Amino acid sequence: MALPVIFGAITAATDPLSLLDTNYNAVAALGSIPCTATGQNAITLVPGPNTPTISSYPDLAPSFVFAAAQTSNGAVTISAGAGFRNAYKWNGAVQCGSGDIVAGAVYRATPLQALNAGAGGFVVDAIGFNNNIADVEFIIDGGGVAITTGAKGQVRLPWPATVLAWYVMADQVGSIAVDVLRANNAVPSVSMIGGGNKPTLTAAQFSGRVVPAAWTSTILAAEDWLAFSVSSVATVTRVTVDLQLAKS
Repeated sequence: MALPVIFGAITAATDPLSLLDTNYNAVAALGSIPCTATGQNAITLVPGPNTPTISSYPDLAPSFVFAAAQTSNGAVTISAGAGFRNAYKWNGAVQCGSGDIVAGAVYRATPLQALNAGAGGFVVDAIGFNNNIADVEFIIDGGGVAITTGAKGQVRLPWPATVLAWYVMADQVGSIAVDVLRANNAVPSVSMIGGGNKPTLTAAQFSGRVVPAAWTSTILAAEDWLAFSVSSVATVTRVTVDLQLAKS
C-alpha cells in the first residue's frame, strides 16, 4: 500500500498543506514512539517532543517505547494519551502483573483492539535481552532428616540489586520460615527482613511469587553477604529458598 498522499499525482495548486501532516502522521505510525513513563501499575506514557498527538489506538501502529519508572506489584494498565488499557504479556493471553514490569527496563507496548474481549489493550515485550533479573538460590538440606532451626550458610552478591520477590519449595508438604541477614563485606548479623514477611511455607510444599512486605530493606549493595537462618520449621527435610533480584 502507498502512503495516504502521493504528491507526484497532485495537479491542483490549491491542495492544502495539511496533506503534509497526513503523510507525516502516517510515516510516524510505521515505527515506535519514544515516551517517558510514570506510575507503577497504572503506567502513563507521555510521547516525546516532535511526535504525533495520540487520539486513538489503532491496531499495531504505532508502538510506544518506554523505560519503566517503577517495578509493578499488581495488574498493569497503560495509557499513551487515549485512555488506559490492560497491558498483556507477549502472548496476549495474560495481563502483566506483579514483577512483570521492572524499573529501568525498556519495553515496547503495541495496541491491539481484539484484546480484553474487544475492549482493546497493549501487548508488552521487553526490548533486547533482559539481563538485569537474577536469582539467588539457597538450598537448606537436612540430609534426609527434618531440618533444624538456626544458621544454615551464606552467599556473596557481586553486584548491587533490589529484592523483587521470594519463592520457597520443599521436598514435601510442611512448614518453614527463613530469615535473611546481610552485611557488606562482613559476616551477616542483622536481618534485612525485620518484622516483614519472611520466605515461608505453611503446611505447603511451594510458595511464590511473593513480593517483600515491610522488610527493613530490599536494597542490596555489591559485596553484600547474605546469610540464611531457619526461624521455625516442621516436617520438611530439604528446602530451596529463591530470591528474585533486579540488578542495579
